[in-house]
Amino acid sequence: MNRIPIEKKDIYRQFYLTEFPFDNRDYSVRNEANTMAQKKRKDETSAVTPLLPSIRSQCHFRWNQIRRLRELTNNIIEKTKNEKIPLPFSFDYEESDYLNEKLYFELNKNLAGEYYLVFIKSENLSDGSPGEGLWFFDLLRKRLLGAWSHGASELRKHEGSKFLEEWGHDIKENIHPFQSRNKGVLTQGFTITRTQNDLDSSDSRLLINIEPIYIACMFATFAIDIQSFSGARMNEILQISYDKQCCVITEDKSLKPSKKNYIFRLIPKGRDVEENYYMPESIYMAMASIIKELKVHYAEDSLPTVKYSVNSRAHIMEDERKYIFQYERQHINHFTLNSVIRFLTHGLIIQTEEGKQVILKTHLLRHAFATHMAQTEKLPLDLIKQLLHQKDINVTSYYSAPTQSQITNTIDILQENWVSYIDIQQGLIRSPSEILDTYNDYKEKVGTVSKVIGGVCTIDSVCPTKMACMGCVAKAPQPEFKKEIEDYYQWAYESEIRFNKQGLEIEAKKMKIAMKRAKIELKEIEGIEQYKKDEAYAPKVQFKKES
Repeated sequence: MNRIPIEKKDIYRQFYLTEFPFDNRDYSVRNEANTMAQKKRKDETSAVTPLLPSIRSQCHFRWNQIRRLRELTNNIIEKTKNEKIPLPFSFDYEESDYLNEKLYFELNKNLAGEYYLVFIKSENLSDGSPGEGLWFFDLLRKRLLGAWSHGASELRKHEGSKFLEEWGHDIKENIHPFQSRNKGVLTQGFTITRTQNDLDSSDSRLLINIEPIYIACMFATFAIDIQSFSGARMNEILQISYDKQCCVITEDKSLKPSKKNYIFRLIPKGRDVEENYYMPESIYMAMASIIKELKVHYAEDSLPTVKYSVNSRAHIMEDERKYIFQYERQHINHFTLNSVIRFLTHGLIIQTEEGKQVILKTHLLRHAFATHMAQTEKLPLDLIKQLLHQKDINVTSYYSAPTQSQITNTIDILQENWVSYIDIQQGLIRSPSEILDTYNDYKEKVGTVSKVIGGVCTIDSVCPTKMACMGCVAKAPQPEFKKEIEDYYQWAYESEIRFNKQGLEIEAKKMKIAMKRAKIELKEIEGIEQYKKDEAYAPKVQFKKES
């Protein structure tokens, strides 16, 4: 009643309900449920937080893979059109060291006039053995995109559900974790899906409609980047629009050189007016790329205005606007955004201390962002409160409100920290001079080093990888300990075979990752041994016309 205007209180008084004689917070069942939910969220946050830079970098590697494949596909389509080359048209190309595989495809077109790819096989560039292909191929192989269980046999439902549960999905909550509610985003389309379903079970070929996957990864990567720098809520991310009301760039000319601030004006949860969300320039650059892509899609000079789709905020966002998260003249649904994030991050090993696989959600990323800011970046809680646009946090009441310059400086520092993060687990091989610089810098500061498998540790604070030394950027591999890494690789190789025989797919994948990390360190040691003979990898693309 306190919120109702005085002149209207008498009108609504007859509908006023008296207070209940009890408080449901007194019930033990409710308290127990809240405690369990908080523990689950804390466990998952603990698993995600130390991996945030790694998650972001892997998402970008995957985004680059999709961009390359889509660009190559479009070029081949033009080639077959211009040169009147009959389909199917075969081609193969070598992916970067991150995947280190050669992929073989065919370009074809169905009766509806839709171009699609047929994945034939992949080969490991190191030894010629069968490769895994791109990260999402197992989802296509098991036909788990969209509402996959509808009309499926009991056997297929059982196999699909088992696979999803092994990767941490709660099928009781959502049996269709990769279902898009936006046309042209992720979902492969009726014709291609039906053709794939009609293939014999022994047929290993995969039919791929690359465009919906490209669009899905484009939006997922952008959303994850925004959360990496701001911890913004989903409904705030979906508010970003291509107009002066939302996108604001200010310039502080009092500094030499002057400094630009890149801002999104968005309405936080529980409020009805815009607030400033400070971003690094890279976010604006990524947004410009999306805008360019959408203009090409619509064949227009600007973006169309669309209606905001999140019902809980629709009363505030009444006017149609040029939202960045849109496709086929429809605002991206929040269910779709979560689905494409799950798709982009599928297969990443993120587990709690109990070994339970964690599925990334936007709200979980927000929790991880806050924890990272407090525990790793060591930011004061009052500043974190401002970054997260929260109204009330009791523990922050002891701190003074931060200035605008503190917030903008924090974003700059965070940008530098993300960009400077080099994780050799992603297949980036450091040069011998880089390893030597890391080693010498640490010895100068600390004086002593700690021996770990295959080298020495150069970190002088709490271990960021929880003692997972293989592949850690803080380790300097040493040639004299090469045998230790080779033994580690052999152990992982034998363990992978054993886990595969036992049907433990996730554990087997962990061993694959361990083998990849060991290989990278062995390559780094080889670089040290041949210090003056560094070589750069040059990818090759080959086209082959069907005979």
